[in-house]
Amino acid sequence: MSGSLVLIDSETVSGAVASVTLGGANWDSSYDVYKVVVNNLECDTDTKSVSFRFLDSSNATINTGYSVAFVTMKANATFSDDYGVLTHAPFTDANIGTGTGEQANGILYIFSANNESEYTHYTQEISYFNNSGVLTGNQGGGNQTSAEVTKGVSIFMSGGNIDKGDFKLFGYKK
Repeated sequence: MSGSLVLIDSETVSGAVASVTLGGANWDSSYDVYKVVVNNLECDTDTKSVSFRFLDSSNATINTGYSVAFVTMKANATFSDDYGVLTHAPFTDANIGTGTGEQANGILYIFSANNESEYTHYTQEISYFNNSGVLTGNQGGGNQTSAEVTKGVSIFMSGGNIDKGDFKLFGYKK
């Protein structure tokens, strides 16, 4: 993927919000590959996970049909594999919260979002300190199990709110 990244949308959170939406009305369909960057995400409720959902062509979240698979790597234990078909795509496996240093950082690549005859699919690379102070990472990916145009992502917590973070959506220039 030669070329450069073009910033499409961004949001900086400094107080409690239920979700962060990137794309939607700001979506630019002229790219084949998109990159979402999440930095310093913190939440206001203990032991919660971070997830995302794609937005459909009317900018509403798609609440079903995420085929996911990822490996969770922990600094203090062996890895674990997770997979399934869910109502969302997990960004973290769980357990970030309100303690000092508990935050998530990650990159999400989105493919085939603008093609109504293909599944939108993604890869992810996430690292975070969990509620036990253990450095944890997730590597994996998945797809939305219906072929439709998607126009962005909504990032949210399994409970509580996103309290802090920087969120950016880029398109890869052709």
